[in-house]
Amino acid sequence: MLQIRQWIYRDFDEVSSTNDAVKTLFETYQKRCVVSAKRQTNGRGRLGRKWESEDGNLFASFAYQIDPKNVGQYVILSALAAFETIQSFALPHKPKIKWPNDILIQGKKICGILFEKGEGDYFVMGIGINVAITPKIENPLYQTTSLADFNIHTDRLSVLEKLVSSFDALEAVYQTQGFNSLKQYWLDNAYGRGKNICVRNYQSELKGILKGLDETGALILQTPEGTRKIFAGDLYGVNDKNA
Repeated sequence: MLQIRQWIYRDFDEVSSTNDAVKTLFETYQKRCVVSAKRQTNGRGRLGRKWESEDGNLFASFAYQIDPKNVGQYVILSALAAFETIQSFALPHKPKIKWPNDILIQGKKICGILFEKGEGDYFVMGIGINVAITPKIENPLYQTTSLADFNIHTDRLSVLEKLVSSFDALEAVYQTQGFNSLKQYWLDNAYGRGKNICVRNYQSELKGILKGLDETGALILQTPEGTRKIFAGDLYGVNDKNA
């Protein structure tokens, strides 16, 4: 049985999706698990979108037990772990965290995260980071980029090791100091903070100024009609690529 730090670990040549594979592993061991794969045949992103799975990029999923009422806080924690991982490669441009949990560089998407609930009281965090290849996507909400686009040449498993380390360190801060310590960190690196944005979900579109996060990780949007809390949706409409 392989491990990364305190996580049970498996790496595959090919899976349908790492989220599905890590659920099987967790249900076998009932302990924190990480799965990675060279390829996914049916990778998926948020809102049912297909996740393009190019060889050389990182596809990984984490499974762990948490209190369901804290899942929104763990969404923010996971985004910070991805942000720290990408930032550690000394990019010429600072990454930004697009709520709820994408990472952008100069307005282009380099990372996405998908949370799913497993059977029982555990959750799965699926993450894709464009390491070696920039996926070509038709009609994307945001253009894509990769570490390789910035002449940073590394491998997916080195990126995974940094990601696990960052997640563990941030979780330790969260457990000892509470969510507020992570919330401010997130806000300091948030894409579009203080700017006019749009948030679109299944039923509606809201426009306003991104003001912050509440204690659950929900987005606080200042609209002409008053303050609104947004629990799910896609953020877009920030014109400044370095926002």
